[in-house]
Amino acid sequence: MKKMMRWCAALGVAGLASMSGASVVTQWNLIVLGNLNNSSQDIEGNAWVGGNFTGGSPTVAKNLTPASNFLGQTTLAVAGNVSVGNLNMQAGNLRYGGSFSGNFNANGGGNRAQQASLVSQVAGFAADLNGLSGFYKNLAANSTVTAPNGQPGAVTYNANPVNGLAVFNVAANSVFNSNLIQQINLNINGASAIVINVSGTTVNFTNGNMVGSWTSAFARSKVIWNFHEATNIFLDRNFNGAILAPKAHLRNTTAIDGSVFVNTMQQDGEVHLPMFTGIIPAPGTLGALAVAGLFAARRRR
Repeated sequence: MKKMMRWCAALGVAGLASMSGASVVTQWNLIVLGNLNNSSQDIEGNAWVGGNFTGGSPTVAKNLTPASNFLGQTTLAVAGNVSVGNLNMQAGNLRYGGSFSGNFNANGGGNRAQQASLVSQVAGFAADLNGLSGFYKNLAANSTVTAPNGQPGAVTYNANPVNGLAVFNVAANSVFNSNLIQQINLNINGASAIVINVSGTTVNFTNGNMVGSWTSAFARSKVIWNFHEATNIFLDRNFNGAILAPKAHLRNTTAIDGSVFVNTMQQDGEVHLPMFTGIIPAPGTLGALAVAGLFAARRRR
């Protein structure tokens, strides 16, 4: 415990905020700080919504199996109102802070109930995600990316990890907002976790496809895209890796293979597991984030 306290002192306030955020992003498959509109799409894991949850016939906790393992757990928490045609809960319980309108199908044996206290958690989630995004943004880049320059071609991420961590700094206009992109490659090169810091307020992923290692279990669970400036993200291609964009409105028309943490969302494509499991060490405290849960295990049930 004394050693943990020394880590706390070394990290300071910013470091502790990042550790709290790191705990949160490993506990939820989807976090939307504001409103989520779901056009009858699947969410394979658990979800937390700070505003209202609206839509047609969404399915939540689709791949949390067996459902018996999640009895008594909240797998969908909505601080505001729920207004849907049919809400299909495949595992766990629904808790909401406002009102509920629609049909509730507890296919996994769970239940629904009002929990007004959820609204008090919104500020904490927002602080956690914004703190984590700022922390990642300030990590020193150690890896490189090549992008098309005047001629159509591939975008290739070449990891050069230090102590297992690879960090990229890229501009959205170079790696997403370009009609020259044909495919997107990833060379992992022994990395155990990857952070990709993306600058730019607008992100439009409408050209090229993620191929090769991007479709691996590693990329989907150990890579986190930090859109630290983004206010609007549009994904029209299958996306791999976790998305951290606490200031952004996200619309996806295809599946996202990885967890999602955004401000608001129009969900027109599925959000898939796995959960994010990457451990990102703080500068000068390598491995400290591995015990982040001991400091900030904010279990929302």
